[in-house]
Amino acid sequence: MRNRKSSFTRHWRLWTLTGFVLLSGAGIYALSGYLMDPQVLPIRHIQIKNEFRNLDKVSLQQALLKAIDGGFFNVDLNRLRDAALSAAWVAEAKVTRVWPDKLVVEVVEQTPIANWGKDALLNDRGEVFRPRRGISKTLPLRFHGDEDKAPLMLDFFIREQRAFRKLGKSIREVDLDQRGEWRLKLTDGTDIVVGKEQMDERIQRLLGVYSALEQSEKKPRRVDLRYEQGFAVSWRSEEKG
Repeated sequence: MRNRKSSFTRHWRLWTLTGFVLLSGAGIYALSGYLMDPQVLPIRHIQIKNEFRNLDKVSLQQALLKAIDGGFFNVDLNRLRDAALSAAWVAEAKVTRVWPDKLVVEVVEQTPIANWGKDALLNDRGEVFRPRRGISKTLPLRFHGDEDKAPLMLDFFIREQRAFRKLGKSIREVDLDQRGEWRLKLTDGTDIVVGKEQMDERIQRLLGVYSALEQSEKKPRRVDLRYEQGFAVSWRSEEKG
């Protein structure tokens, strides 16, 4: 009799525990479904952080509002980040939740360093972007070439600009054509055809005698470096004045 009572007690405890687990699981499932309802704890506020010079915060906020697809617990943060990055002047974006109904969007604005072609800009990371308001009229530098070569072109410019500035010169345009030929234009109007081989060596050869070139009666108009042992110079028609 005692064994039967003990066995009944064990089974009762097991049934009670099983029932509790099932009820708890059902309760958690119901609560989870409730909290995932977009109408429960909706997003009511979006804060865009950091200072901007060119970014239109109103347009960005409208784009973010359209991208909201859920409530606090199930809103898709990656979707919101993509919406922020779709704005031309946004370089980086990070989206976080703030209890109970707020999103904080930290945005890094593009830093343009040059015009790219006729309708785009180049940022400081070698990426081409197209703002809706068009290109900048204040940037003194311009690039021409395939967009997938932009990082390579920026590296080339930085390297050669450093060399030219030692002579008090500065590059105004960088061009890389479909054949892989490099061309530079200096701020004084001189065109330099670098070619597609041994670019650094050719430019160093030119810089070694550039001061002597400027001592001549006429200024160089075009310098072609595509020669094995030297370069060709075309002179400007006007005399130095």
